Amino acid sequence: MRQMIRTVASKVMWVGRATVFLVGLSVIGALVLGVATAALGANGDFFKVGRDNFASAVSVLDKSGAGPALRLLVDSGPPLAVNSSARVANLNADKLDGTDSSGLVPKKTYTKVVSADLAANLTATITASCDAGDLLLSGGHANISPSDHIFTEGPVESSNAQSWAFEIRTGPVTSVIDQEAEALCADFGEAHTP
Repeated sequence: MRQMIRTVASKVMWVGRATVFLVGLSVIGALVLGVATAALGANGDFFKVGRDNFASAVSVLDKSGAGPALRLLVDSGPPLAVNSSARVANLNADKLDGTDSSGLVPKKTYTKVVSADLAANLTATITASCDAGDLLLSGGHANISPSDHIFTEGPVESSNAQSWAFEIRTGPVTSVIDQEAEALCADFGEAHTP
């Protein structure tokens, strides 16, 4: 009878150890499989670093907590490449070829023209100014007769506006058309009204 009790106890212990082993193996397998499936792409395949990855569904990188979800480090060349020119919502580009967007010329430009009816043999300066906060792109003059003489011409910057000015000495004959200074301006401030 003692032998039989020993045999039964031995079998129970063996079954107990086998059960603990299988439960432990199951827990380890679940942990390993759980970590591995976290790195799977949309189609269930692993994301392969340094190789082409193909998916017929959207792959999502979902990160919680502070900090970036993706950090791309390269020795040289662009860190990201795409094969589409489509605009991406919520993707902000801070700089274009190293220039901040505030340094780019706006789409809207306008020309300021200042006319002056000058008498013969008179020296005067005619100035066309951009609106406050706007950028002078270029300038020039118009309606100058062959007997008029321009001494200086170019951009002039003051504390409140950028301008184009020229100094003129009119000839002995009065011009029929008013002499003009013109300033081509980029509209950075409030909308320009003529």
